[in-house]
Order: sequence, then C-alpha cells, then structure tokens
Amino acid sequence: MKRTTSLFMLTAVILFCILAAGCVRTPEPAPQVPGQDEDTEPEEEPREAPDEETPGIRPADFFPLELGLSWEYQGEGNEYASFTREVVFTDGNLGQIREDNGGTVTASVFKTDSEAVTLVYFLGEAYGDDNYLNSVPNSNVAILKAPLEVGTKWEEPNGTREIIDTNAAVSTPAGNFDQCIKVEIDNPNSTVYEYYKKDIGLVKREFISGDTRVTSSLENFSGQQ
Repeated sequence: MKRTTSLFMLTAVILFCILAAGCVRTPEPAPQVPGQDEDTEPEEEPREAPDEETPGIRPADFFPLELGLSWEYQGEGNEYASFTREVVFTDGNLGQIREDNGGTVTASVFKTDSEAVTLVYFLGEAYGDDNYLNSVPNSNVAILKAPLEVGTKWEEPNGTREIIDTNAAVSTPAGNFDQCIKVEIDNPNSTVYEYYKKDIGLVKREFISGDTRVTSSLENFSGQQ
C-alpha cells in the first residue's frame, strides 16, 4: 500500500510538471609635414574592429536534446523521486525523452524553437522502444519560454510558470551550478521549482505541497555536449 501511495504521489508530481554589424572608420590621410618626401606613404590611423553581434540565448540552450544525452537524478522524499532520462530519438527540432523512475517509464516529445521549449506529446506508460516523434500532438505546454529574464510568465493547464531567477546557484550530487534559470510552477495545491543550466538542462526539481517536499537532483550527466 505504501509503494502504491508513493507511486501515485510521484506520478502526480510528474504529470503536474509536464502539464503543469558594427561600422569601420575610414582613415584620414595624415597631414603633410614640411620637408617630408611627398612620395612617402602617410601612416594610417588604426582601424576599429567591427562590432560582432552576440547571438541571443534561446530556451533550447537550457534544454539540450541531442541524441544520446542522458541524465541521472537522485531523489529525496519519495521512493520514486530518483529517475533517469535519455534522448532516444531526434528529428530536426523534435526530441524524444525516455524517463524511468523505477515504477513507470514515460515518453515525452519536445519541440524547440527560438521562443520556447514545448512538450507536444506525452505517454504515461511507454515500456517499448517506439518512436513517437510523428505522433499526433496531445500536449502544448511550454517548459521554458523567451525572453529568458525575471518576470517572464505564462499559463499552463493547471496553473502558471514564471522565471523568478536567472542567476540561481544550485548544489547537486553532480556538482555546483551557477547562472541557472529558476522557474516557479504554481497551482492551487502545490509549488514546483525547476532549475535549468545552459548546455546541461534540468539540474534540480523541488516539489512542495504543505509539509510534503520531494526533490530530484542531478547525479550524473553524460553524452554529447
């Protein structure tokens, strides 16, 4: 009974989190100095290097979906809070993640673009190796959304998501991470905090409901970068 209750609680957590060019100066010729040979080339003033545009940081930078990436999370507060994730299929801007918490295996398809990382398909039980990238979308939840700045807020089916910090520091078994984006996910009965690190992805999740606190912290990250 305890195992069933714990599984139900974590399943609720998972479903909530898911549903829930510059210019260049033209040099002027140096003035002729009296007595200077007219054939002598005047020295040119140093040229200013053109300004280089810095590419904007996109939500996808904090949610990598390269094939073969994998994550392991250490859980506290629930026997199913520990889980693994792996990118098992990709196609263009779509990526499928397989998540296994020891009690169930799920499949999630995410779409990335310049504006957001969006969950477009979710299957609560996916024990095979099926590719769901071309499945009819059954979800439309933005996990991260531009602009990546404090105050960016958007609706989701069970509440709201809001970026509340863009320089959060997080300590995990995998190490210490700074300059993380912290997202607060609110609904009437609980609050979830998710921390995302550039080029790594989710590094920590905290679920709080009354006196109940469940955390999942990054323990290992491997694969392409």
